[in-house]
Amino acid sequence: MSASTLGCGWLLGLALLCLAAAAPTQAVEVTLSARYQGDSAQRFEHTTPPASMCVFFPSMCRRRPSVTVPMGYSKDVKVSTVVRENFYAGVPLARKGWVYHEQSGEGHEVSLNFKVLSQHVASPNPSRNPAATSYRMAGNCQVQNGAWASSHEFVMQWNFDIKPGFCTTRPLYSSIGLREVVTVSEMGLSYILDLPGVYRLRPGRYRGSITYSMGAGGDFDFGDNVENLSDTEVTFNIELDVEHTFRVEFGPNSDLAVLEPPGGWTAWLDGGRIPPKIASDIPLRIWSSGPFRLYKLCEFAVGERCGLRNKRGEEVPLQVAVTLPRSIRYYQGWQSITRQPIPTGRAKALQLEGQVFTANGPGQVHFDVAQADLKPMLDRAGERYDGKVTVIFDAEL
Repeated sequence: MSASTLGCGWLLGLALLCLAAAAPTQAVEVTLSARYQGDSAQRFEHTTPPASMCVFFPSMCRRRPSVTVPMGYSKDVKVSTVVRENFYAGVPLARKGWVYHEQSGEGHEVSLNFKVLSQHVASPNPSRNPAATSYRMAGNCQVQNGAWASSHEFVMQWNFDIKPGFCTTRPLYSSIGLREVVTVSEMGLSYILDLPGVYRLRPGRYRGSITYSMGAGGDFDFGDNVENLSDTEVTFNIELDVEHTFRVEFGPNSDLAVLEPPGGWTAWLDGGRIPPKIASDIPLRIWSSGPFRLYKLCEFAVGERCGLRNKRGEEVPLQVAVTLPRSIRYYQGWQSITRQPIPTGRAKALQLEGQVFTANGPGQVHFDVAQADLKPMLDRAGERYDGKVTVIFDAEL
């Protein structure tokens, strides 16, 4: 091969590549929305505006959410032994995607699955409308009763329990070779959107999207002899709004914890026996529907613990721990929170979540000075040791 021939080959390859890259992708976008507002059921409420097909099939739309996809095409439908030449539609398998918290970027997996497909199908001759029938020629759908939107436009609904699924129909009184050009003006879908448990979602808005192809061989496939397809892709934008319920209540005088030995000071006063500890438990009640952090801040820090200090500046370490209702566990774990030491600082906070909605659940904050740390205090009998501890329940509401 000569150098000039080689150069032409490169130029030809580049031209074809540019031609392919220039082919436009026509896409339509729709939004699937849901919200959670802290109710005890811990379920999302779907807020997507119902599809227009719900006017005709209201009972179907009460069972699950739906959406209208504003797309269209025309098709020269032929009653044929070739399945794809008939009135035809295919739907895809369930598909996974991700939604991300707008502020933190935290991601969670979702899954989208389509249950019912509906189309507005118009034909010049209503008796030849291939959608206006209960006769299924082939496929794995259930042809449901449809409705006439006008004298020439029929709204069909096909139920797909098996996916990927396809279905094809023909006019009830027709024979092989009968043809009719139909126009589809929009598509309606009822869907199942599997979402993460709300107890793992921090408050705020989550966004994500899942894109499907449309057309011959695509995820949504309308068979052969399709023309004027308005879009070759459909993107389902997913928006979730999460608002949690969170409240912690302490009893009266809970801002002061007086530490004493179990059973009082009698053993020390009568025989000089060092108590196993001095302690105080502050009861609390908690309402929670989602994740939260728990940590403490110390007026006086003694390593990882807070401290109590006397007027001489001498310090002893104070252990601060928490017990929470059994419904509250470690984030993505199963261990309950029983006398769990509370870390110091937000960076080391306990990551907690409620496995179920917690309403008026009991808990305690525990303050302890261990026996090993008591002797310096007892050597200063009569002196006051104190310090401020701030326990923070951070639900980011």
